[in-house]
Amino acid sequence: MKKIILFLCMIVLASLNANSQGWVKKIGSKAKETIERKSIEEVEEQTEKTFDKSVDKVEKTVTNENADETEASDDSNETGSKPQNKKAQQSWNKFDFVAGNEIIFDDNLTNEKNGEFPSRWDLKEGGAEITQLDGANAISIIGYTYITPLFKDNSGYLPDDFTVEFDYYTAAEKDGELSVLLYDKESDPNKIFEVRWWSRNANNSFPFNWIATNDVYRSGEDIADNSEGWHRFSLSFNKRALKAYIDDKRIINIPNVGKKPGKLDIWGNGDDSFIKNFRIAKGAVPLYDKFLSDGKIITYGITFDTGKATLKPQSMGTINEIFKIMTDHPELKFSVEGHTDNTGNQASNQTLSESRALAVMDKLSEMGISKSRLATKGHGQNAPVSDNNSDEGRAKNRRVEFVKF
Repeated sequence: MKKIILFLCMIVLASLNANSQGWVKKIGSKAKETIERKSIEEVEEQTEKTFDKSVDKVEKTVTNENADETEASDDSNETGSKPQNKKAQQSWNKFDFVAGNEIIFDDNLTNEKNGEFPSRWDLKEGGAEITQLDGANAISIIGYTYITPLFKDNSGYLPDDFTVEFDYYTAAEKDGELSVLLYDKESDPNKIFEVRWWSRNANNSFPFNWIATNDVYRSGEDIADNSEGWHRFSLSFNKRALKAYIDDKRIINIPNVGKKPGKLDIWGNGDDSFIKNFRIAKGAVPLYDKFLSDGKIITYGITFDTGKATLKPQSMGTINEIFKIMTDHPELKFSVEGHTDNTGNQASNQTLSESRALAVMDKLSEMGISKSRLATKGHGQNAPVSDNNSDEGRAKNRRVEFVKF
């Protein structure tokens, strides 16, 4: 019996062995097919990925080339000169200069004749004349020159608190310097402060110097942009403190000048230096204090391109201050109201004032102020606060007001 059972077991094992070999072969065949199929799929997948990456790379290259062409077209200027490299984008987010609230001298060089000495200025030494630069009038300061603004009241004196603003041009391969000099109110004024810098393209950046009464040169706080083109200089004096800015950067911050300046000169030296859009304003009263005393805020620091509703970058000092006021006082709601002078067509001025008010509201909304707290209105030339017979009068009429509602 045991032999029979053993024999039967051997038969079963033999059968199982034969079947197992076939099963293993089948498994091996299936595995081989699976591996081959997976390999093909992986190759196809890798090929697709490589192709997609190549397409993406081509698309990006085309996009970049198109973007470069767009940027190049944006860089071209109205004079048709060769496009220049774009200046680094300036945020102006920390720009805290706020222009004075009463304009006492404003010269945008309208109606000046090319080649003549600027009529709103006096010459103390050297030479200066009106020239055309980038299609607009500018004062060309020639050689070693001192010029001083002629105030409407002929006093020539600066108020206790004041701001100064103007544009200056940095030219490539031109050797020149510019200075703003402040004097006391004596009949034979003594220099008490000077801000001096190079008005030339020197590696696109340079330190500013300020010179105190003892004629000691000291460096400013920061390196300012000196790329070729127009730049904005701003200066504020409040009681005893003086701050100066180039474009969006504060380059000087002096807590105590020591004396109150009373007169001002512009000095140039070297090759031609160019300035334009010169303004001096009285006062540096905080905007919120103006609101508390007047019930509204009248601003002259929000400026636009001529005949357009495009905000100039230097407007951000005032806009940043309005933003802070509205953030600190969430209960406030303002109607942003634009005003123009009487230059040009009345209907066009009405439309322009409306567009400018809307541009200011949009900027504040972009910064985070809800539009439910803002409204806009344009008055055109219909609500002047001064006559339109002088540069100062027209400058006072060009304003943006924030009226509580």
